[in-house]
Amino acid sequence: MRLTRHVELIGSGSAGFDLTDPLDCHVYLVRGSRGAALIDAGAGVSAGPFARLLLAAAGPAGERHLLLTHGHADHAGGAAEIARHVEGLAVRAGAPADEWIASGAEEMLSVDRGKAAGVYPEAYEFAACPSVRPIADGERIDLGGGVVLRAVATPGHADGHTCYLLEAPEGTALFSGDCVFTGGRISLQNLHDSRVPEYAASLERLAALEIGMLLPGHHEISLARAGRHLRAARDVLSRGLLPGSTT
Repeated sequence: MRLTRHVELIGSGSAGFDLTDPLDCHVYLVRGSRGAALIDAGAGVSAGPFARLLLAAAGPAGERHLLLTHGHADHAGGAAEIARHVEGLAVRAGAPADEWIASGAEEMLSVDRGKAAGVYPEAYEFAACPSVRPIADGERIDLGGGVVLRAVATPGHADGHTCYLLEAPEGTALFSGDCVFTGGRISLQNLHDSRVPEYAASLERLAALEIGMLLPGHHEISLARAGRHLRAARDVLSRGLLPGSTT
């Protein structure tokens, strides 16, 4: 699903548009003149098609990136298989999630809680991705042709959660993972690394951004005037409350 000249939605599961496996989050493909990047990897079943689309977008000699918003299995479970298919793939995630993804630490990644909630089937296994490396807050990935992605550390939904701010010739977009959704909604869960004070600080930080598009990890997307969704979350915070949760 082409969203702009540089961005495609190539994956989406049952909490979205049913483009790929039901367990997949939204998976985005970003193209530049000298390379391409995937934002998130889905749960694993769709890894082969995602890898092929990335290779085609990057070209034979282009840079290949996989930028993970966080370590939950619907976002990072396919990373290992994509890396197996894509030679030279640079896989990145915010610390400490990078270490958990690298080792396949299912309890730290809350796979056990997902199974208990019926989100993942009992037979699901998170494949370790040893090639993942940490990405720092503010780090830039320049894909060429004016297409740049910048990491924005946004813990709260999960430790290491990272949004990616896109600057492109047609405007700006925020790949927000599970941090913030349209309408200013959030995803606050009863997990070991879901933290209210950090979440509130992350939402305040995002509200200061001027963005054209909001491209979250699930549910609806916003293709214009998307800063209003970030400000909606901030306005609830200013009243001493937390925004409504999608879960």
